[in-house]
Amino acid sequence: MREEGATRANGDRTKKKILDAAEDLFGARGMDSVSLRDITDRAEVTLALASYHFRTKDRLFEAVVARRADVLCALRRTGLEALPPDAPPQAILDAFMRPLFEQITLNEDPGWAAYMRVLARMGEDDRWLDLLGEHFDALAREFIARLRQALPDAPEDALARAFTMTLHLMLTTVSRHRRLDQITGGRAAAGDLQRAYDSLLAYAAAGITAASDPRRSPAAPLRSADLPARSSSADASVPVAAPGPAA
Repeated sequence: MREEGATRANGDRTKKKILDAAEDLFGARGMDSVSLRDITDRAEVTLALASYHFRTKDRLFEAVVARRADVLCALRRTGLEALPPDAPPQAILDAFMRPLFEQITLNEDPGWAAYMRVLARMGEDDRWLDLLGEHFDALAREFIARLRQALPDAPEDALARAFTMTLHLMLTTVSRHRRLDQITGGRAAAGDLQRAYDSLLAYAAAGITAASDPRRSPAAPLRSADLPARSSSADASVPVAAPGPAA
């Protein structure tokens, strides 16, 4: 029995080393740019052990996503269930986004930062929709339902679209991309997650409220080669000039 316990413990440690190495490499370089050999070299284990525990790189990637998804969803559900029935949009979004940020600011495990980069990369490609859906969609729909309760007049499609935009903004912010540092000449730092979260939460709450307001004026139609934009004057046959670039 003692030998079995030691063997199991060694196996668990090996799996964790492989998962940690894969998470770091997938976050830094993307799934397609990392080989199973890269991962085993980083983890300092044999390729045979990685194949034994995970069989393929695809299954290892799925295991990387699943490992922290369970933790994150449990924290989000706890926050959601603690909300009062009349919670405003900002409180609902805070229950959804705060656990993600606090896993980085409060947790000494550096793997969470790598995991955020993995999720951000997954959001760039539709090939991961099924995997994201398996781990995150059910709870996301519960949060959208609570937002609908807070914004009862909001069209369902507009609310879902605004929530999805918030997801992308959240992942971009938590990944600490240094575009902000560059634009501000270093006066503001993407790595300052407290200030970033303050701005993100206010921006997301105001944005999701405004985008879901059925009384808002829609944006002007986008111009295209097939359907050029028209002026709103009496002479609708005169095309509107395209604006110059802003950046």
